[in-house]
Amino acid sequence: MATIDNLKEARIKKLNILKEKGIDPYPPIVRRKQKIDKARLMEGKIVSVVGRIRGLRGHGKILFVDLVDESARIQVVFKKDNLSHELFSLLELIDIGDFISVQGEVAKTSAGELSVFADNFQIVSKSIRPLPDNWYGFKDVEERYRKRYLDMLLNPEVKKTLDARWKIEKVIRMFLWKENYVEVETPVLQPLYGGTNARPFTTYMNALSSNFYLRVAPELYLKRLIVGGYERVFEIARNFRNEGIDLTHQPEFTMMELYEAYADYKRIMDLTEKLTKYVAWEVNGTYKLQVGGHEVDLEKPWRRITIDQALKDYLKIDWNKISDNEVRKIIEKNQLQVPGVYTKNKALFIIYEHLITDKLIEPTWVIDYPKDVSPLSRSHRSKKDRVERFEGYIGGKEIYDGWSEIVSAIEQRERFEIEQKNLKAGDMQAQPLDEEFLTALEYGCPPLGGIGIGIDRFTMLITNKWIIREVIPFPTLRPLYKTADDKTKKNTIPQEKVSGKTAIKNISREEAWKLLTTYIKNQNLRKHCLAVEAAMRNLAKYFNQDEDLWGIAGLIHDIDYETTKDNSSKHSLLAVDWLKKIDVDSRIIQAVAAHAWGYIKGAPEPKNKLEWSLYCSDDLTGLIVAVALVRPDKKLLSVTIDSVMKKWDSKNFAAGVNRDQIALCEEKLGIKLPEFIGIVLSAMQGICKELGL
Repeated sequence: MATIDNLKEARIKKLNILKEKGIDPYPPIVRRKQKIDKARLMEGKIVSVVGRIRGLRGHGKILFVDLVDESARIQVVFKKDNLSHELFSLLELIDIGDFISVQGEVAKTSAGELSVFADNFQIVSKSIRPLPDNWYGFKDVEERYRKRYLDMLLNPEVKKTLDARWKIEKVIRMFLWKENYVEVETPVLQPLYGGTNARPFTTYMNALSSNFYLRVAPELYLKRLIVGGYERVFEIARNFRNEGIDLTHQPEFTMMELYEAYADYKRIMDLTEKLTKYVAWEVNGTYKLQVGGHEVDLEKPWRRITIDQALKDYLKIDWNKISDNEVRKIIEKNQLQVPGVYTKNKALFIIYEHLITDKLIEPTWVIDYPKDVSPLSRSHRSKKDRVERFEGYIGGKEIYDGWSEIVSAIEQRERFEIEQKNLKAGDMQAQPLDEEFLTALEYGCPPLGGIGIGIDRFTMLITNKWIIREVIPFPTLRPLYKTADDKTKKNTIPQEKVSGKTAIKNISREEAWKLLTTYIKNQNLRKHCLAVEAAMRNLAKYFNQDEDLWGIAGLIHDIDYETTKDNSSKHSLLAVDWLKKIDVDSRIIQAVAAHAWGYIKGAPEPKNKLEWSLYCSDDLTGLIVAVALVRPDKKLLSVTIDSVMKKWDSKNFAAGVNRDQIALCEEKLGIKLPEFIGIVLSAMQGICKELGL
């Protein structure tokens, strides 16, 4: 059986023969007058069509070719009697996968098949790698996504889904234009991320010597446009969130976000319901959708219920009467987690989100959410501690999230400050405080309603494809080929067997914080531990490791510092004993032990990425704080990589910082020093308020 290399070699040989004959196998001009779908309607007339060869049959004096373009397929008949000897001989040099241009009359064969009877043809692109015989020849599902171009070519359903996606975006634009919305653009590179609870991608802009973030949402900039005088705006935006990849989430995705002045959440629900029906009809020609195993009807008015009523209807829970102890028992029984600072309202929202939402089959708006979980939503006009927020569910799946917007700069600041407390408590998705956005609101913003609709998820709804990679042309995958830098990293230190999220034994972030505050009373030392935690989380993201595991190791690495300050030889050794007694994850214990290598007798040398990251970043956080304190405004946000590097060679500056220890990042982690400084700096800037800088 011929190998791919054998087949490629044979095709390259044909390619060279064409060149020897003076034929350009990749000509710049192509003879085409009709697409194939139009040519099929022109029986008895001469056409000139172009397409890819998808089938070859026949021999001797006649050859049949299946020709396909994006519009249709048609058979081409090559007869020796209709072509010159030289032209007919070229047919020996064509293969399945080649592109050809064909001229001839459209007619039916004796078998009744509509065909182009060629009297001339040209090779317009010679392929050198054979197409698979069929899609099932591919090794695994992932290969479909890696070679998506073949997936589209060989699987008509894939292209049909993607065609639906492009049409959905077009129809959304048409609808919003009719509603007098203006399509706008906002920055993808942002000096501070915001607009949703998410972890950002961080980058460094050389031109401005500053850290920037890829946007997680366009919201705060769209609202600035409203402040600037626009009344109805929307953007179909590429967003980036440095979080997990699963069946319904990708780190790079598309969002349609809109805002309307003088509108509240009721108006936005009405608009969105109307939009959904319009798109369904334009794309599918029906208001009925198949969502998973359910058929739902979009045409009738959608139900609206409060989140309180949802809990009462589905779980028999009375929001106002249930005790906090009962709520905690439900959380524990169902093994749920409440991120950040615990509150009863937040816990009830988690219960609702995990135990009810998949039961909302018919189109349903759930409204009036707790303020605790809605940092950008306007306070409810009549309900205390509630906001005018809605979520839309269809077929048990969340499709929409929107609200009446906060337009008071004072109230928005209060919400941001609550978010900072959540960030400090370990919620790494909490939003930073954006002073520039608050300044914009201080100039005045009209009453405002808005919504964000994920285009990927909306396409999943309309097409009933509930794997996000099916509705994205080129989904994010792990690279097959490593860069030189990647290879350096791989060869420098041992690779952990498991990357990403893993079980952390016997300690949560909340428990780690309690442990820290039990043994560490000095506020500056606590801030140092928070800084190292943030640095470790950023490094975990860099290496695609478990952020919670690495973060906890950073948070508690110095828990015995105050206890051992009069006997420093026991530093880290005592912490290891404490952690072993409560059976904390051995990976954390080993990292805490290794961070004192070279200082404490008996401390082991770091051996893996986790341990070397903690060892190298520990002193760097102190250097960055020292640089911030000599800035005119004493703010971390004013610190740049360049400003840290300028102080690097000044040995008298922050003399207690072990620069040699930090510099091991290059040898042990495969990260150049400026890049390593940028990773740690951006992490600390993300929690600058907690650090008091």
